[in-house]
This record gives sequence, C-alpha cells and structure tokens, in this order.
Amino acid sequence: MNDSVVIIYNGAQVSVPKEVADFLEQDRKREQAQEKQDARHLSKSAFETVLSGWDGVKRPVEDAALRDLRLENLRRAIAGLDVQGQNLLSLRYGEELTMEEIGQIYGISKMAVSKRLKKLHQKLEGSVL
Repeated sequence: MNDSVVIIYNGAQVSVPKEVADFLEQDRKREQAQEKQDARHLSKSAFETVLSGWDGVKRPVEDAALRDLRLENLRRAIAGLDVQGQNLLSLRYGEELTMEEIGQIYGISKMAVSKRLKKLHQKLEGSVL
C-alpha cells in the first residue's frame, strides 16, 4: 500500500512514497509552466537582466530543507484528511488503481472519482505550498 519510488533530486537518488513523487512531478510541471509564462512576459532586455543576476547559483542545503518542509507539510495535510480522502489517495497512488476501479469499489462513476481526487489535490496543494 505504501509503495516507495526512487526519484532523482538535485542529482541524488531519493526514495519517497509514490504519492509524494506524483505531487513533486505535478509541482515541477507547474513551475515549468510558470517559467514559460514569465519568459513570455519579459522583454528581451529584462530577460537578459534576470539571467545575468542568476548565474546558476545552486543552494543544495536550502533546496533539501525546502524539500523536507514540503514533504512534512504534505504528510500533515494527508493525515488531516478524512478517512475517505486518505483511502481514495491510497487506492489511487498506493494501490495504483484506475479511477474506474476506484469507482467500482465506492459505487460511483469514474467522473465522480476524478472530481473527488481533484478536490483532494487542491486541498493538499493549498496545505503544502
């Protein structure tokens, strides 16, 4: 039920629960989308100014602390969900069941499962960030 997956974070392999890996992947995609949007809104000169001040600075200690904080916040947020919400996340990400299979278990439609998962994601997203 609590399957772990190995992800690469800052070049190091880290073992995390599947739901955490999924959340981090969604977070990465959101950040990429935001970066693309930001790049579209910057003029070339402003974009060059931003890049010249960045110089590719990496902060592994701060990155690790932020990651740990996000994981802890995610764990707390999941623990704060009702039993049905926790079970739904466990079936979807721990057991890797399809929305249709989950719907059969709960006696609801695939669309209803999708809506409930979306609400849970939004609730968790608000708690973790």
